[in-house]
Amino acid sequence: MAAGLEPVRNALAESARRNVADERARVEDEVRLDLARVHVEVDGILARARTEGAGAAGWIAALQLAAARRDAREMVLGARRRVYQSLRREAIDAIEARASTPEGQMLVERLSVLVSERLGGDARVNRTGPGTLAVEAESGLRRAAIGPASLVDYVLSSMTEEVEGLWT
Repeated sequence: MAAGLEPVRNALAESARRNVADERARVEDEVRLDLARVHVEVDGILARARTEGAGAAGWIAALQLAAARRDAREMVLGARRRVYQSLRREAIDAIEARASTPEGQMLVERLSVLVSERLGGDARVNRTGPGTLAVEAESGLRRAAIGPASLVDYVLSSMTEEVEGLWT
């Protein structure tokens, strides 16, 4: 009986092997298809991430560039301000250094006339201190004062185009 069942057993084993081989081939095909779909999804995710990353990097770079430009502009304006203040201070010092010279005395007299004229002929004019070129005048409740700093400021403000031309 065992010998008679041998062909059945062989046929069943062969059928099982074919079923296993077919199932294995079907599963391998499904795995290949799933892997291909996953690769496509991963490629899409990577492409979107690269695009988003490039956009974010561009945005960050634009912000950093704007900040760098602002910092550079502040540095330039600060340097200009320091140069202007230095020029102003040197001009004031140069005028004040002439306070005791004949030219300084002539300047005090001219400034006295200017403030007196500004307030009217009855204005009282005083020098603000010994050895100084600054004068002030009073007439009732009105008061006017002028000195080296205000002279330099007036001259520099009248030279706006020339001063701006220094920066170009």
